[in-house]
Amino acid sequence: METNTSIAVRYSIATDHPNDYLDLEGIDDFRRELATDYVSVVRGRPSGAGGGVHVLVDVISNLRLTDVVQILIGGAIYDLVKEGTRSFVLRPFIHAYTKLKERNRNKRLDLRELRIEFQDCLLVIHEVSTDTNVDNLSRIFPTLAEHYDRLALATGQKPIEVHIPVVEDPDDERPCRFRVIAHVDETINDKGPEDYLGYWGLVYDRPPALKVYDVGQARLLHERFNTVEEYWRDLSRRIHEKMKTRDKEK
Repeated sequence: METNTSIAVRYSIATDHPNDYLDLEGIDDFRRELATDYVSVVRGRPSGAGGGVHVLVDVISNLRLTDVVQILIGGAIYDLVKEGTRSFVLRPFIHAYTKLKERNRNKRLDLRELRIEFQDCLLVIHEVSTDTNVDNLSRIFPTLAEHYDRLALATGQKPIEVHIPVVEDPDDERPCRFRVIAHVDETINDKGPEDYLGYWGLVYDRPPALKVYDVGQARLLHERFNTVEEYWRDLSRRIHEKMKTRDKEK
């Protein structure tokens, strides 16, 4: 199948032997399968010991998310969308990744982020538990199509980024109510796949703004959300301030 979609797959393998580590079982077959259907890059590297295999996937499509939504509403299947000579095709990737994951069950593959760059919007599907985002795309895409028009501001402006999901931060000192799941030293007990249909984070560019969309209530909230980078930056600032206060009290 020839597609207009390109994919970059980057992964890190936890190991005590960074100069001589075992790569993923079947990774060459995975590369060949992707190359059949996409312009593709598959690149692995060693990381610190512990934590399994962390995977990041970037997809680029020549369709707009607006177009994909309309085609899905018309009855298309989420993983194989075509409009004339343009297409958004995930099926070969899902098939190849599922086989790769099965061949490496002992290494715990974890797809932390699936980033899909459409012509008008970046869609980021974050991991909530352990490798659940790919398994839930058949729920996420139809729900996104159903709610997409409600993501617009009063001016009609649609988001330039959609983060699925964002979750409520239980920290009593949280700077804002919602954030993206951080994974490392995470304090949030996720609800599993149902989080994907809970809250979404939206980014707008005119004027710059971050909003949260409540999927269950089908409405925009007057709330912002923190990205992972903002969360760590705020947490580091609070830790630093507490250490300074503690030093002064000595």
